[in-house]
Amino acid sequence: MLSGILLLIAMPRAIRPDPILLDDCERGIAHQGISWSAFGDGASDVSPKPFAFSEPGYRSGHSAHMSYRLRAGARYSFAGMTVSMPAKDLSACEGIRFRARGQGPCTCSISTAATSVSHDEFGTPFFLDPSWRVVEIPFDRMAQMQTHGTRWNRKGAVGVVWLAGGYPGQTGWLDVDDVEFYGSGDATLPPPESNVVLAEPKVNQLGFRPDAPKAFVIAEGTSGPHGGAPFRIVDDAGTVRFAGHLSANPIDDRESTGERVFQGDFSSLLREGRFRVVVGNERSLPFRVGKNVYRPLYASALQCFRLIRCGAAVDDPATGIRHPACHPVDASFHGEGPKLDLTGGWHNACDYGKWVLEASISCAWMLNLAELAHDSDPNLLAEARWGLDWIQKMQRPDGGFLSKVDAEDHFCSSTSPDQDPFPRYYKPASCISTGDAVGALCLASRVFRPSDPAYALRCFESARRGWTWIEAHPDSVYLDADYVDRDASQEKLWALGEMARTTGDPVLRQRWEKDSKAVGLHAPSWMEPHFFGYLAQRSRPDAIAAIRRLCDPMVAASDANGYRVLLSPYDYTWESNESLLYRTATLLCCHRLTGERKYRDAAQRQLDWLLGTNGLGLSFVTGFGARSVKHPWHWTAMALGKLMPGWVAGGANRFESGDPLGTEMIRRGTPPAKCFVDANAGNGSWSTNEGETSENAALVFVAGYLSHAFGAPDPKPISTRERIGN
Repeated sequence: MLSGILLLIAMPRAIRPDPILLDDCERGIAHQGISWSAFGDGASDVSPKPFAFSEPGYRSGHSAHMSYRLRAGARYSFAGMTVSMPAKDLSACEGIRFRARGQGPCTCSISTAATSVSHDEFGTPFFLDPSWRVVEIPFDRMAQMQTHGTRWNRKGAVGVVWLAGGYPGQTGWLDVDDVEFYGSGDATLPPPESNVVLAEPKVNQLGFRPDAPKAFVIAEGTSGPHGGAPFRIVDDAGTVRFAGHLSANPIDDRESTGERVFQGDFSSLLREGRFRVVVGNERSLPFRVGKNVYRPLYASALQCFRLIRCGAAVDDPATGIRHPACHPVDASFHGEGPKLDLTGGWHNACDYGKWVLEASISCAWMLNLAELAHDSDPNLLAEARWGLDWIQKMQRPDGGFLSKVDAEDHFCSSTSPDQDPFPRYYKPASCISTGDAVGALCLASRVFRPSDPAYALRCFESARRGWTWIEAHPDSVYLDADYVDRDASQEKLWALGEMARTTGDPVLRQRWEKDSKAVGLHAPSWMEPHFFGYLAQRSRPDAIAAIRRLCDPMVAASDANGYRVLLSPYDYTWESNESLLYRTATLLCCHRLTGERKYRDAAQRQLDWLLGTNGLGLSFVTGFGARSVKHPWHWTAMALGKLMPGWVAGGANRFESGDPLGTEMIRRGTPPAKCFVDANAGNGSWSTNEGETSENAALVFVAGYLSHAFGAPDPKPISTRERIGN
């Protein structure tokens, strides 16, 4: 026994390496191969000039300091400061530590000889406070932003960079002191939590129609709840209006949310009013039950389109969003070509570009709501017409539709649209833009025929000329910088389905039967919008059967998921909420065609998820829910500081896409369904928090559809009266 003790005593102790001090900022901005400097984008203001240390530092005489004001004029607005040093091998170190204080978003990066040329350093964001605090960043959380995750091997470090990126008009400042590299076991701060699990019951924060399925989800915790535990639904007075029990066994949702969850069902609660879910000591956020619960959501989602109109002055007293008419000259060709009047349309996503494919899909969701729900809401038709008018402006004399109007490689983030300083250009026609336009215009010719036959005929003639162009240019592709799609077969199939229905041409109907089998049907997306062609052909049993085959697995997947959502762990990517809303709308179309309640119930569960029944307990729609998105990545909202209710955030994104905040969550190990950041200023999260027009149009469809009471299939057959031409 004694020898064993002596052996333990004799074993050498692990020695922690001392931190390697880079600079305490007390020896001047240049010494022993180390030098400090500030830099900017060429348009923004950065001070001091020339660079100098400030007084005081952290418990010392000096610190490195910069102040900045970002201005428009560069593709991206940024300012920063850097300390360069002789090349160091930091393989024995675990991270970088420094004292910092300041205001505004910031990223700390390590540069190497290669990245100092490419400006794609290995970095990660951190958060500033006006008071001094310690910042510790482990090297394993640093990766290149532009190349989305390339890791650093910790060799060849030649400097440290502090970068502030943001929008024109943003100001900020930063003080840094006592910069050092620390070794293994020398971290002084606990790592940030990678997965926050909310104990509260998560529920649709807007609410439910009385006849809808109603459910909530609660995560399993160390101290409960347990399977079969009781729950109550209480009103504002605390009166119990429903009592039930949780599901007996937890559902494993760890791959998506890092949770095991229980579900609770209270579908038989028919009473209208305002309620909460109570499980033990945990209470949900409030929600309502009412027949018209989704009408405000529908109206606001539609109103968003009026607020993002291009070429129109906006003065909305409800939101306070006001600005003069924007982009009065849209646009010229990038190179040789005529200047055209392409004013109008909607700003797409967060930005001020305008895409025919996005506008066409947005119009299609609006027009299909009008056709399937027999909804003659004049606001709905007026907004669709605004988009259709611009789409027709994009048609060239030969029939093809231009792809877009955009500044493309220049961004005026958080600048009011009327202050956009960049010239805008149109891009060539393609089968993708033309196929989408033909599909939307055929649909418009049917929807507008009862109220405005002349406009309906105008839409059809535009569609006919577009179809002729597709037939003459079947392989025309334009590769957009943002919406990259090389396959136009889906867009052409949508156009074919709509043309076959609208004209009644038997040759086109036969082509539809052949081509639809070759392309197949998938969940719709901006790249695959041919679901609309199947919808146009809904008089055909094979088209309805294909839609059923698409939707039945969705119902099964919803039933099996812990949160009842149609997103697998790998579906959390850029615009994951758009994918979800497209699938939700598809389920509702199937409900309308078949009258089967299971499709509508599955769609309801997706809207529940969007409005709060998710691992974040967050409503992804601005202005709807007690805990909803408040800082969408949307340039107008950022510039004017006003919230646009009814706008959908992009959604959780598990893949690194270059935005610092989203990237930081991923590297921290956050579960896919929780990789979302509600931030827009500066280094906000554009990869998770940016909405899109076609996404919001799908919400218009879903909220509008669920505002109607449907119990039977669509009784309206396709008649010869709907056929405009032959």
